[in-house]
Amino acid sequence: MSTKRIVALVIGCVLVLPALGMLLGGGALAIGYATQRNDDGYLDVTIDQLQTPTVAITGEDVRFAADPGSPDWLIDALDLDVQLVATALDPEQAIFIGIARQRDLDRYLADVAHERVTRFEDGEPVYRRQGEGAGTVPAPTDQDFWVASSSGSGTQELTWSATSGRWAAAVLNADGAPGVAVTMSVGAKSGIVMPIALTMAGLGLVLTVGAVVLIVYGASGARNREPAPPPEGPMGPTPSGSQLPPPRAVAVEPSDQLEDAHP
Repeated sequence: MSTKRIVALVIGCVLVLPALGMLLGGGALAIGYATQRNDDGYLDVTIDQLQTPTVAITGEDVRFAADPGSPDWLIDALDLDVQLVATALDPEQAIFIGIARQRDLDRYLADVAHERVTRFEDGEPVYRRQGEGAGTVPAPTDQDFWVASSSGSGTQELTWSATSGRWAAAVLNADGAPGVAVTMSVGAKSGIVMPIALTMAGLGLVLTVGAVVLIVYGASGARNREPAPPPEGPMGPTPSGSQLPPPRAVAVEPSDQLEDAHP
């Protein structure tokens, strides 16, 4: 096998696994993103019940920040949209959902107790009590620090295009009174997920085909190697599969010296 074919075989074997991983990963991401979104195009998670006797339920300290030294426009390049949909368990209760900068929400809820959702276990939210004090807060509908909000009875929905910074989401009663109970879904979509997935799948396909070609090319050198020629005998090369003729008997006549030795 020539050196060139050996190098091709080695490169093909090294390349084929990451190429297949890229192909399958990109394909799975594209299929999942295309089939698991809701009617509005968001990948969403539904929370059956959020409930607290306090004035608010929050999801706090959501950070959209570029790595140190990277420009904030990288966050904008993600083209990330967030969707919140909430429905009061009491159909007569007007509710409010909003997104604000973390510092503004902290200032608004500083003097009252509220619940912060820290994680989910078996699909159920786990809360941590923030702040102290009972009572109401000024109606959230009267505040001007919300970057996106929706309020009223029945189902409320808001969408927000994420930008860099520290953000928080909150659910309250529209009048700021304690005792919040809703079902909620949180969704997100990004304009670059599908292009990235298709690029990964396309590049993985090209690399996989290239790796297979290299492997076939390299392995064919061993199959196409010609057998060594048969050894040559005194009368030239012996044909493959033929037998040598039997030796011939040669008569040897005694020499004169032998005759003298035996009168």
